[in-house]
Amino acid sequence: MSLDASSPAAEIFPEYALLPEMYGREVEGLTGEQLDKKQPGKSWGLWSIREQVSHMGYVNYRWFLQVWGKSLFGEELPRPKSLYDTGGADRLLDPASFHEMDDLLAAYEDGCRLALDILKNETLESLREKTKIREVPRNYEWPSGDRYIDWLENVVLKIHPDGFWRDEKKDNVFHYNLEWTFRHVLWEGFAHLKTIQAHKQAQGIEAKTVLDEGVGYLAALTWE
Repeated sequence: MSLDASSPAAEIFPEYALLPEMYGREVEGLTGEQLDKKQPGKSWGLWSIREQVSHMGYVNYRWFLQVWGKSLFGEELPRPKSLYDTGGADRLLDPASFHEMDDLLAAYEDGCRLALDILKNETLESLREKTKIREVPRNYEWPSGDRYIDWLENVVLKIHPDGFWRDEKKDNVFHYNLEWTFRHVLWEGFAHLKTIQAHKQAQGIEAKTVLDEGVGYLAALTWE
């Protein structure tokens, strides 16, 4: 697709309209035991299928309400702030409010709809003009023990073509724009869908969706 500065943003990221159905199809018919089984011996297996879906529900709300909300909507957010409250969970929707798969899928679909609503009002140029800065503590780790700054250096800076860059003066300060945000969240959607498929394969269950593994994080990561 040929793009110029005036290209409607909705045409750049049409996959947001497709991902919720892909997730729904992949988890359809799974039992509670299958949804909650973890694979602690695998790098991708610390979160169950249920938690993978919950994480993606949270990711949309975190980025488009918590991080970008005030810049895009001012003080009148289009969704309640409570949606990005994890209830103490690790980057998941609050388990006290979101547990059943129907509720998790509905939240993910709503988050993708929020993304599409934002895209309707943007162009490629405006996505690139909107920027933010984040300082990342060098010793900040996820609960898994992995350092966040290692992920940024070894994956994000290398795989994204643009939109995310290191500050010239401080090496733990990063700049990013709204285009990168949409690409990042989209690529996360495909990566966690791939992880759901890995969980299913480990349980002897066939995947229902064919993914393009040459794109984005699917090309940069491995599922051993």
